[in-house]
Amino acid sequence: MAFHLKKLEGLITKDSQGNYMLTEEGKRVLAIINSIEGQYNNFNIPYTTNNNPPPLIIRYADNITVTENMIIKLRNEGRKLVIKDVDTVEFKHIEPKLLSEVLELIENVNVIKCTEDLFEIVSYKSKNVGSISTNDENERKSFVDSLISLFLPKRQLKIVYNAPLQYSGNLRIHLDGGVVKIRRGDPHLLAKCIDLEDLEIQKDSINADGCYLKITYPDLNSLEISLDGGTVDVSDLKINNLSIEVDGGVVDINVVSENEVRLSLNGGKMGGKIVFIPNTNPNLSIQVDGGISNMSITIPEDMTVITNSNINGGVVTLPKSRIGKNGVLKIIASVNGGVITVNEDIHDEKKIK
Repeated sequence: MAFHLKKLEGLITKDSQGNYMLTEEGKRVLAIINSIEGQYNNFNIPYTTNNNPPPLIIRYADNITVTENMIIKLRNEGRKLVIKDVDTVEFKHIEPKLLSEVLELIENVNVIKCTEDLFEIVSYKSKNVGSISTNDENERKSFVDSLISLFLPKRQLKIVYNAPLQYSGNLRIHLDGGVVKIRRGDPHLLAKCIDLEDLEIQKDSINADGCYLKITYPDLNSLEISLDGGTVDVSDLKINNLSIEVDGGVVDINVVSENEVRLSLNGGKMGGKIVFIPNTNPNLSIQVDGGISNMSITIPEDMTVITNSNINGGVVTLPKSRIGKNGVLKIIASVNGGVITVNEDIHDEKKIK
């Protein structure tokens, strides 16, 4: 409850009887929402809005790669790009004018890598950055930024939870910026956040805001992860139903599944390996909007494979469809400005656990 109340800070207040009510600012926000949805404005409060979509904010990731497809998609959506509290950011070959139009801010980043023609733009948009390097020269370091970094500390994460979790066969994780790493083991969570109120734990769900989550967990019937900017790393688990949705970030998975895997990436990079169990009828769905997905799948040689792709600017490479007798795998790939590659690694049934 405290986690969600913190999200509404400034919009609601509590009276002497313990009831929650809207503040004046909350009423204005509700009026805007009602107007957008075409509903009647009960408060009759004037408001102004430029209707600009929110920027894509990527935070608390180890490494971020920014591609031209990602920037093009953001420009077409009218959105800006903000990158904060990241170790390394690499800009691939991007048209300078395009990047200048979309990139709004890079802040609290250790290392930036870019091409020579992007150096001036990246430098201008950067604040409190350790170093910027190009393909054509050694690392450059701003003397001013070096001094600033000494006196402007980065946001410090602290351990707010380090204890066992209550086991549930179905787990949901939502993270507003940050990192989530999951490995096989007894149910346990190590959470590093700015504040304890940034974390909410329930029996079958974890909600966090700008946190680093390291989780060990037994095999799962279902795992759902939604992340707004950051990194998802899931490995060494059997998950019957896996769903990962990332809006700006990096996804790395190594799992076994027998039913359904749904992966959605809106800007960033996705990779890893999925082993599908024989004599099952699993589904693999991959959706990329401005990014790169390179997945490897392991299936029996005699499993039926049915593929379908939807391409709106980009490239999709999938295994060839075939008829078999050891289950049916359906692969659906949708790309809107990006690349999806699914490589097939055929193993004997006895080798698939």
